[in-house]
Amino acid sequence: MATSTSVPVEEYLRTTYRPDMEYVDGELVERHVGERKHSRLQTLAVGVLLPLERSRRFHVFTEQRLRVLGTKHRYRIPDVCVMALPYRSEPVLATPPHLIVEILSPDDETADTLARVADYLRFGVSHIWIADPYRRTVQEADREGIRYCADLVLETELVGRVDFKDLFARLDESTE
Repeated sequence: MATSTSVPVEEYLRTTYRPDMEYVDGELVERHVGERKHSRLQTLAVGVLLPLERSRRFHVFTEQRLRVLGTKHRYRIPDVCVMALPYRSEPVLATPPHLIVEILSPDDETADTLARVADYLRFGVSHIWIADPYRRTVQEADREGIRYCADLVLETELVGRVDFKDLFARLDESTE
């Protein structure tokens, strides 16, 4: 389980953390980030989405703070999120993204991932993709539940198709 520290929300919002921390009900919550496969898959996912921004009318963000559940007491930081245009421009987004992509790290616990997904769903996020670069799996979560995607291809009406099989294959490219 991620470690946590109690702080007032005002302190959280005016503090820069490296890496950034989530804020859940008065507690700072560590995020598991920074490993090569996690970082590389995040970069590759953004690389697929970024060229589509203008034609499909959305913006892509990495590690953008979201105020979830319509309260001031819960802030999450998805690895990647897609905001349909138009949306309200603000430092901490309070409008649900169209899509959130969470990339798992080896230390992520299932209960913590499910809690993030539940927060996103309550917040009104339509599509949540959970990619595991270590097991080479991808799941899709929505109001109907969480499902594994056997062919590793996910799609929404806004972003189109994303083939994680191709992205996972690029994780194996030579570093020499």
